[in-house]
Amino acid sequence: MEEKLISKKELLQITDISYGQLYRWKRKKIIPEEWFIKKSVSTGQETFFPEEKILERIREILRLKDTVSLDELSAMFSNEIKKCEISRKYIVENIIPEYILEMFENKYSKKERYNSDEVLFIVIFKNMLESGSFNFEEIISLIEKIKENFSFIKDNEILIIKRKLGVLFYYLTEREEEIIKDDEAKVLLKLNFFEIKK
Repeated sequence: MEEKLISKKELLQITDISYGQLYRWKRKKIIPEEWFIKKSVSTGQETFFPEEKILERIREILRLKDTVSLDELSAMFSNEIKKCEISRKYIVENIIPEYILEMFENKYSKKERYNSDEVLFIVIFKNMLESGSFNFEEIISLIEKIKENFSFIKDNEILIIKRKLGVLFYYLTEREEEIIKDDEAKVLLKLNFFEIKK
Protein backbone atom coordinates (compact mmCIF):
# COMPACT_ATOMS: atom_id res chain seq x y z
CA MET A 1 0.00 0.00 0.00
CA GLU A 2 1.33 3.43 -0.96
CA GLU A 3 2.35 5.63 1.97
CA LYS A 4 0.01 8.57 2.57
CA LEU A 5 1.65 11.95 2.04
CA ILE A 6 0.95 15.36 3.54
CA SER A 7 1.87 18.66 1.87
CA LYS A 8 4.20 21.15 3.53
CA LYS A 9 1.39 23.70 3.76
CA GLU A 10 -0.93 21.22 5.50
CA LEU A 11 1.87 20.13 7.82
CA LEU A 12 2.64 23.68 8.96
CA GLN A 13 -1.08 24.34 9.56
CA ILE A 14 -1.70 21.15 11.55
CA THR A 15 1.44 21.37 13.69
CA ASP A 16 1.52 25.18 14.08
CA ILE A 17 5.28 25.26 13.45
CA SER A 18 7.08 27.72 11.20
CA TYR A 19 8.82 27.18 7.89
CA GLY A 20 12.07 28.18 9.62
CA GLN A 21 11.69 25.58 12.39
CA LEU A 22 11.02 22.83 9.87
CA TYR A 23 14.16 23.55 7.87
CA ARG A 24 16.30 24.11 10.97
CA TRP A 25 15.34 20.59 12.10
CA LYS A 26 16.20 19.34 8.62
CA ARG A 27 19.67 20.96 8.76
CA LYS A 28 20.25 19.41 12.17
CA LYS A 29 19.17 16.03 10.73
CA ILE A 30 16.40 15.78 13.30
CA ILE A 31 14.05 15.26 10.36
CA PRO A 32 15.59 13.02 7.65
CA GLU A 33 16.24 14.68 4.30
CA GLU A 34 14.60 11.76 2.48
CA TRP A 35 11.27 12.69 4.09
CA PHE A 36 11.25 15.93 2.04
CA ILE A 37 9.64 14.63 -1.16
CA LYS A 38 9.42 16.96 -4.17
CA LYS A 39 6.44 16.41 -6.45
CA SER A 40 5.19 18.20 -9.55
CA VAL A 41 1.79 19.85 -9.14
CA SER A 42 -0.25 22.15 -11.37
CA THR A 43 1.42 25.24 -9.88
CA GLY A 44 4.97 23.90 -10.12
CA GLN A 45 6.79 21.86 -7.45
CA GLU A 46 5.59 21.19 -3.95
CA THR A 47 7.16 19.44 -0.97
CA PHE A 48 5.37 16.50 0.62
CA PHE A 49 6.15 14.27 3.62
CA PRO A 50 5.19 10.76 4.75
CA GLU A 51 2.26 11.83 6.91
CA GLU A 52 2.41 9.37 9.79
CA LYS A 53 6.19 9.55 10.19
CA ILE A 54 6.51 13.34 10.05
CA LEU A 55 3.63 14.00 12.46
CA GLU A 56 5.03 11.52 14.97
CA ARG A 57 8.51 13.03 14.68
CA ILE A 58 7.31 16.62 15.14
CA ARG A 59 5.22 15.55 18.12
CA GLU A 60 8.35 14.13 19.77
CA ILE A 61 10.42 17.21 18.90
CA LEU A 62 7.86 19.62 20.37
CA ARG A 63 7.60 17.58 23.54
CA LEU A 64 11.35 17.47 24.09
CA LYS A 65 12.69 20.72 22.61
CA ASP A 66 12.51 22.73 25.86
CA THR A 67 14.47 20.15 27.86
CA VAL A 68 16.82 18.65 25.25
CA SER A 69 19.19 20.52 22.91
CA LEU A 70 18.87 20.25 19.12
CA ASP A 71 22.17 18.36 19.00
CA GLU A 72 20.88 15.85 21.55
CA LEU A 73 17.66 15.47 19.57
CA SER A 74 19.69 14.85 16.43
CA ALA A 75 21.72 12.14 18.17
CA MET A 76 18.60 10.59 19.62
CA PHE A 77 16.73 10.34 16.32
CA SER A 78 19.77 9.26 14.33
CA ASN A 79 19.94 6.24 16.63
CA GLU A 80 16.32 5.44 15.70
CA ILE A 81 15.02 5.76 19.24
CA LYS A 82 11.32 5.84 18.54
CA LYS A 83 9.86 6.28 22.00
CA CYS A 84 11.41 8.46 24.63
CA GLU A 85 10.95 7.70 28.30
CA ILE A 86 10.09 10.34 30.87
CA SER A 87 10.77 10.04 34.58
CA ARG A 88 7.90 10.04 37.06
CA LYS A 89 9.56 12.98 38.83
CA TYR A 90 9.54 15.07 35.63
CA ILE A 91 5.88 14.19 34.94
CA VAL A 92 4.80 15.29 38.42
CA GLU A 93 6.83 18.51 38.29
CA ASN A 94 5.91 19.56 34.74
CA ILE A 95 2.90 17.72 33.32
CA ILE A 96 0.44 16.16 35.79
CA PRO A 97 -0.36 16.88 39.47
CA GLU A 98 0.84 13.99 41.62
CA TYR A 99 -2.61 13.18 43.04
CA ILE A 100 -3.94 12.62 39.50
CA LEU A 101 -0.96 10.46 38.57
CA GLU A 102 -1.51 8.41 41.75
CA MET A 103 -5.16 7.83 40.78
CA PHE A 104 -4.00 6.58 37.37
CA GLU A 105 -1.34 4.38 39.01
CA ASN A 106 -3.85 2.90 41.43
CA LYS A 107 -5.77 1.56 38.45
CA TYR A 108 -2.74 0.47 36.44
CA SER A 109 0.69 0.38 38.06
CA LYS A 110 3.29 2.77 39.43
CA LYS A 111 6.47 3.23 37.39
CA GLU A 112 9.59 5.31 37.74
CA ARG A 113 9.67 5.93 33.96
CA TYR A 114 6.85 6.16 31.41
CA ASN A 115 7.11 5.99 27.64
CA SER A 116 5.52 8.66 25.43
CA ASP A 117 2.36 6.65 24.74
CA GLU A 118 1.78 6.07 28.45
CA VAL A 119 2.20 9.80 29.14
CA LEU A 120 -0.46 10.48 26.50
CA PHE A 121 -2.92 8.15 28.27
CA ILE A 122 -2.17 9.89 31.57
CA VAL A 123 -2.85 13.32 30.01
CA ILE A 124 -6.18 12.07 28.60
CA PHE A 125 -7.04 10.69 32.06
CA LYS A 126 -6.26 14.11 33.57
CA ASN A 127 -8.31 16.03 30.98
CA MET A 128 -11.34 13.81 31.46
CA LEU A 129 -11.07 13.89 35.24
CA GLU A 130 -10.70 17.67 35.41
CA SER A 131 -13.67 18.23 33.07
CA GLY A 132 -15.99 16.91 35.79
CA SER A 133 -18.23 15.33 33.13
CA PHE A 134 -17.31 11.67 33.61
CA ASN A 135 -17.34 9.11 36.39
CA PHE A 136 -14.22 7.05 37.02
CA GLU A 137 -15.54 3.94 35.25
CA GLU A 138 -16.30 5.94 32.10
CA ILE A 139 -12.80 7.42 32.07
CA ILE A 140 -11.11 4.04 32.41
CA SER A 141 -13.39 2.46 29.81
CA LEU A 142 -12.56 5.15 27.26
CA ILE A 143 -8.82 4.98 27.95
CA GLU A 144 -8.93 1.22 27.41
CA LYS A 145 -10.66 1.78 24.05
CA ILE A 146 -8.03 4.34 23.05
CA LYS A 147 -5.26 1.92 24.04
CA GLU A 148 -6.80 -0.89 21.98
CA ASN A 149 -7.09 1.28 18.87
CA PHE A 150 -4.14 3.61 19.39
CA SER A 151 -2.15 2.40 16.38
CA PHE A 152 -5.07 3.38 14.11
CA ILE A 153 -5.53 6.90 15.51
CA LYS A 154 -3.92 9.64 13.42
CA ASP A 155 -2.29 12.70 14.95
CA ASN A 156 -4.65 15.09 13.16
CA GLU A 157 -7.80 13.40 14.50
CA ILE A 158 -10.06 14.76 17.21
CA LEU A 159 -11.99 12.57 19.64
CA ILE A 160 -15.39 14.10 20.36
CA ILE A 161 -17.12 12.77 23.48
CA LYS A 162 -20.85 13.36 23.97
CA ARG A 163 -23.72 12.35 26.20
CA LYS A 164 -27.31 11.93 25.05
CA LEU A 165 -30.13 10.87 27.35
CA GLY A 166 -27.52 9.77 29.88
CA VAL A 167 -25.65 7.56 27.40
CA LEU A 168 -21.99 8.32 26.69
CA PHE A 169 -20.75 7.98 23.10
CA TYR A 170 -17.75 9.20 21.13
CA TYR A 171 -16.23 9.27 17.66
CA LEU A 172 -13.08 10.34 15.82
CA THR A 173 -13.07 13.06 13.20
CA GLU A 174 -10.51 15.18 11.35
CA ARG A 175 -12.65 18.30 11.63
CA GLU A 176 -13.99 20.11 14.69
CA GLU A 177 -17.17 21.40 13.10
CA GLU A 178 -20.02 18.93 12.90
CA ILE A 179 -21.71 18.10 9.60
CA ILE A 180 -24.92 16.96 11.31
CA LYS A 181 -25.66 18.62 14.64
CA ASP A 182 -27.75 16.85 17.27
CA ASP A 183 -29.08 19.41 19.76
CA GLU A 184 -30.02 16.66 22.22
CA ALA A 185 -26.42 15.43 22.47
CA LYS A 186 -24.19 17.47 24.77
CA VAL A 187 -20.51 17.75 23.87
CA LEU A 188 -18.56 16.90 27.03
CA LEU A 189 -15.00 17.07 25.74
CA LYS A 190 -12.95 17.34 22.55
CA LEU A 191 -9.53 15.70 22.58
CA ASN A 192 -7.18 16.93 19.86
CA PHE A 193 -4.54 14.22 19.63
CA PHE A 194 -1.88 16.43 18.10
CA GLU A 195 -2.26 19.04 20.85
CA ILE A 196 -2.19 16.38 23.56
CA LYS A 197 0.90 14.74 22.07
CA LYS A 198 2.79 18.00 22.16
